[in-house]
This record gives sequence, structure tokens and C-alpha cells, in this order.
Amino acid sequence: MKAKEPKDSSEKSLMKKENWKLAEAIDCNWHEEDCTCDICHQRITGRHMIDGIRSNSFEFALMCPKCHKNYGDGFGEGKGQLYTKLTNGSWLLTYGFTDSQKMEVDEDFEF
Repeated sequence: MKAKEPKDSSEKSLMKKENWKLAEAIDCNWHEEDCTCDICHQRITGRHMIDGIRSNSFEFALMCPKCHKNYGDGFGEGKGQLYTKLTNGSWLLTYGFTDSQKMEVDEDFEF
């Protein structure tokens, strides 16, 4: 799988979180190719998109990296999932996996 190239320092920073070995084993894709940030209402065209909870809220939102940095609450189960845009146009979950997703992977897999 090949991902879209990072275009700025925030994407390069998020790129360090990506876990491709686990992402390819779990193979979880976002259900839409075109995504719009629920906070700034801009189309998400970069390398990353986050489905996450808003700070001080129980409300989840689809966020661009900038809005997630300002309004998100991190990554992980119940917090947020990082999706990376592949060159084929799909979004692959690359960080913030749930425990159940991890359990589906072979026991010999090293996290």
C-alpha cells in the first residue's frame, strides 16, 4: 500500500504515529473517499483524517489535522483514530486501533 506524501510539518509529525504493520493486518478503511472536517467545514485533502472525540465533549467529529490539534482529545479507543490517505483514494486506519481490532490479529503479532 502506498500513501499520499506528507505536505507539511503537521502531517510529517502524524506520519510518525502510523503503524503500517498493524494497519495492513487489520485492514480497516473509512467508508467514504471524500471527507469534510466537521469543525472548519473544509474538504480534507491532505495525508491524514481523524475520526475523534472533541475535547471536553462526548461528541465525535471528523477532523482535519489542524482542528484535531486544537479541538481533539488524542488517539486510541474512545479518543480518536488516525486514517491515512492512500494513493488509490481510500483512507486506511493507521493509528488509534481498538482493543478488539488488535485481538483479531494473530497472537504472534508484535505491537
